[in-house]
Amino acid sequence: MMFDIIIIGAGPAGATFARLAERHLNILLVEKSTDREKCCGGLVAPDAQKMLARFDLGIPKEIISDPQLFYVRSIDLETNREGKYQRHYTNINRRLLDQYLIKKLPSNVKHMAGGQYLGHRQENGEIIVSIRQNGEVAEHSCSVLVGADGAHSSVRKALYDDFHKIRKYLAIQGEYKLETSINHYAVFFDRGISDFYSWLIPKGDTVLVGGAFDERNNAKQKYKKLIEEVVSYGYSLGDPVRLDACYLLRPRLRDIKTGQGGVALIGEAAGLISPSSSEGLSYAYRSAYTLAKTLQEASAFDIKKYDRGILGLRINIFMKNIKGLFIYNSFLRNMIFKINIGTIKNAR
Repeated sequence: MMFDIIIIGAGPAGATFARLAERHLNILLVEKSTDREKCCGGLVAPDAQKMLARFDLGIPKEIISDPQLFYVRSIDLETNREGKYQRHYTNINRRLLDQYLIKKLPSNVKHMAGGQYLGHRQENGEIIVSIRQNGEVAEHSCSVLVGADGAHSSVRKALYDDFHKIRKYLAIQGEYKLETSINHYAVFFDRGISDFYSWLIPKGDTVLVGGAFDERNNAKQKYKKLIEEVVSYGYSLGDPVRLDACYLLRPRLRDIKTGQGGVALIGEAAGLISPSSSEGLSYAYRSAYTLAKTLQEASAFDIKKYDRGILGLRINIFMKNIKGLFIYNSFLRNMIFKINIGTIKNAR
């Protein structure tokens, strides 16, 4: 079947681009999994909130998770120093947010659930995409193919085969029954566990505890050690509900790739995610918006124009890498904790 655009991946980047693309286009949105919890903290940061405001999108109350969080407790597990900093996140159920964005798709978008991208080829000026669904393989043609399939992007692999070169981590996140009330977002630093960071986020009657680990260095054991340290620091975790894992990119400028020819990459498939905080929703929304705008402003898709359009995101990631040099330097971080720069004081 012939489409103007085929999008691989129906997460925030893919669903947003499908919604923003021009309504006269015939679009196929392919979603591999329809019932999988993503290894995600589910916090909508201010930059992502700003993009939702630009789209005139609100977040329905059924997607909101309790409690709403007004500060982050930043803890160095090696020194037991910490700081509390005001932040303005919206605490959400990520799976429900993805489903909500799918419901907002216009009628010109065909949503294929349970479809797996197998590969593509160029033929007679068209892109032929192979997709498996319900055990059967079919070929669909399009003018533009969009890879929005996350950190472990199959579309990116088909273009560049550079996954082994990208700076990345294995994110492991467990959900546990909540035994005592927690009213903040906590982040943990411990070089014995990871040179990145770990997190704790309450979600109603459960709590998420996760971390970013070097998959080559006993990631499962590092996660087990993280849980032990979180509990020893005073957090009480109940029975485990489930455990999820996924790849998490921490991009440098050379890891950002926008595509080639008639194939474009958006969101984390392009390497667009914060290297200092791993916040990805704003990058997904902004790259999807930029690609949609690029297509609207040209009679034929120009990958170079899209690449120029994300210059601001490249600069942003460059600056976030510099920020990370301070956050993940143990000496500087503990100096900041010690002199209480920008911290919230307890009321008692």
